[in-house]
Amino acid sequence: MPDFTIIETTVSDKIDAMQPLFEMHHDELAKTGRQWKAAPHKAAYQALEESGSLLVLIAYQGDEIVGYSINFIGLHLHYSGLRYAHNDALFVRPELRGSGLGIKLIHETERRASERGANMLMWHAKPETMLASLLPRMGYGMEEIQYCKEF
Repeated sequence: MPDFTIIETTVSDKIDAMQPLFEMHHDELAKTGRQWKAAPHKAAYQALEESGSLLVLIAYQGDEIVGYSINFIGLHLHYSGLRYAHNDALFVRPELRGSGLGIKLIHETERRASERGANMLMWHAKPETMLASLLPRMGYGMEEIQYCKEF
């Protein structure tokens, strides 16, 4: 099994190095928004980091970034007693899927979100993807279905 290292960092520190993976992620999964490029909003990410509302994990294989898990953490607006984490993006290079790295990223996200006081972790997954089939096997249940319409 390949050797991976997962670190907690900030997007603002690693965003340029992560750009090739952002583009690969977009090209693979974007069902809508194809007219938009993978161009993360650096200032928004930095503001979330400064407020303590962002959890960023990056996976390395040697010196190469091969995956990431980016998550928002905060109080739920409708349920003031609920502090939850909501996944923004999870990605593992396609050739490393099945290596256990995705599961390691999910488990590390759970652990770190819990350490920050989150009572719940929510993931979104495109239908018929590896993630959509993996999450129920890891004890996650469907909470909502999301629909999208472009204008």
